[in-house]
Amino acid sequence: MVEQSVPWPPGTPIWVDLAADDAEAAAGFYAGLFGWDCERQTTRDYWICKLDGEDVGGIGPKQPGTEHLPSRWTTYLATDQLDRTLEAVAAHQGTQLLKREIEDHGRMALAADPNGAIFGLWQATDHIGTERTTGPGRLVWSEALSEDFETSRKFYTSVFGYRAEEIGGYSRYAALYAADKPVVGTGELHPDFPAGTPPHWLPYFAVSSTDHTIDQVSKAGGKLLGAPLETDFGRMAVLDDPQGARFAAIQLG
Repeated sequence: MVEQSVPWPPGTPIWVDLAADDAEAAAGFYAGLFGWDCERQTTRDYWICKLDGEDVGGIGPKQPGTEHLPSRWTTYLATDQLDRTLEAVAAHQGTQLLKREIEDHGRMALAADPNGAIFGLWQATDHIGTERTTGPGRLVWSEALSEDFETSRKFYTSVFGYRAEEIGGYSRYAALYAADKPVVGTGELHPDFPAGTPPHWLPYFAVSSTDHTIDQVSKAGGKLLGAPLETDFGRMAVLDDPQGARFAAIQLG
């Protein structure tokens, strides 16, 4: 079990949130899917989602300037110097989309890599993000996917200082290491994705049963992309929720 009480090392995925057309409906959907307790904040239109009393993610409306984009999950990577990281993003052909203070919790930003995949940055003050990265209903992995593997690999290793270890398989893929641990990945788009799928970050949530999760999503109006896969880590599937936000479910072995 991986638990944390102090800020995570830079480059570690520490939070995930959903920007949805109908945030309230999305909160209800994921509460049923993962057993989350989603609480609407009194100071803003945003739901903090908890599991066993611990924060696991957030759900809210689309951020200003991104309303035209599809509903999507955003993975937030830890940084101890937000402004410096944003300078590195720009220096390596990425784009800053927004930056703001979140009350006393920390500083956040949204950025896009050179391929257009959107990710978040989080500099913690009194909120380090999630405290645990194992167990059903929790974010356990995240990866940047695009048709241009080399550009993605170069960008993320340059900005975050990751060490990339390429993994063989159906397409080019690399695990990215921070503090000598694999924390995220980057690779080519899955072959089962629809034609024209834009570059994006795909979050993986652990589940007790991948097949049961597929059934729940399908009954709620979402859909399965391609067939479930048996991997070295467990049975996984890529899904679109009822509003079209993409995520992966994995039943860890």
